[in-house]
Amino acid sequence: MTKKIVPDEDILPLCEELIKAEINTIKDLSPELANMLANEYYRFIVIASPHIKHRLTGKITLSVIKEELLKDNLEFDVAESESKSAPEVELAAALAAVEAIAQFIGVLRGIDKNKDPIQYRSTVELITDYLKYDIPDAGDKLLLKRFFERAVKKSQKQVKEQIPDLIDYIDV
Repeated sequence: MTKKIVPDEDILPLCEELIKAEINTIKDLSPELANMLANEYYRFIVIASPHIKHRLTGKITLSVIKEELLKDNLEFDVAESESKSAPEVELAAALAAVEAIAQFIGVLRGIDKNKDPIQYRSTVELITDYLKYDIPDAGDKLLLKRFFERAVKKSQKQVKEQIPDLIDYIDV
């Protein structure tokens, strides 16, 4: 029997507020995609919270959080990860994922899923490959290659851990 993962009650409101500030809602997305995105925001807040939680006041946005991280002299450029500690690399990767979500969702919401369901589904799969399976340059790869990379990552348990029902804990 698998142990149920319960999200941190202190992180949930921050996660919810950041989602609202950055992409407004996830209710218009499939439950699977919505849960995956919520987990990315949650993961980012968990990683960033030791640096920001005690200082956040007012409206929480990604810009506000980045300003607070800079006050701690934290760098979050993934390209320069060789010179960083593991927590900084993890923070940089989580920040990059959250920044990409707004762009991905903007593109996805620009597609009429009723008129072009194939493009919509392909975009959802691409977002999943980038965020959940961490497939580098997924947009430049054929679907079949990404399918095999997903299968390898699943078999090697390299898929990001997620709280399966996180969207049930937040109202966005």
